[in-house]
Amino acid sequence: MRAEAPMVDEEPEELTWGSFNVFFYTPKMPGIAYRVRDHLMGVQKAGGLCVTSEEKIAKALDVHRSQAGRGLLHLGLARMVFRKTKGLYQLNAMLSGFRTPAEHKAAIDAMPEEDWLDVEDFQERYNQAVAKHDEDVRLRSLERRHGKATAVPGVADLNAVRRRGRST
Repeated sequence: MRAEAPMVDEEPEELTWGSFNVFFYTPKMPGIAYRVRDHLMGVQKAGGLCVTSEEKIAKALDVHRSQAGRGLLHLGLARMVFRKTKGLYQLNAMLSGFRTPAEHKAAIDAMPEEDWLDVEDFQERYNQAVAKHDEDVRLRSLERRHGKATAVPGVADLNAVRRRGRST
């Protein structure tokens, strides 16, 4: 008995559409970020939703969990992957697979301009996000050691903090 052919207007269950020319605009990131991105693209559901965790990504890539986290961090800074909740990530619509071209177009049309990947200043935007993240980490570290920082401390400010720390 022959299987009945699917109707033409049925929507396929698998991903059948994506516009991946944005790889041209991928910034220079740590190598683990590319591996994590490729892994997420392979496990995504339609529309770019990825149900996974750092632990599962690390296991799949045979790396330490902290490396998977580093890859996710840089993908987030590049606005290529967004963490929705623990264990749930959303690929940028420009990287996502969809069931139809219309779904893909609608998702991209709904994106805010700051999330676009196919822009000439993509590398600069990524570099600025990395610099801001690094500065935020530095300030949090100073706050943990010396109390709330009200401004970005310079060398003179750090020396003053060190001197105050010795006298107490």
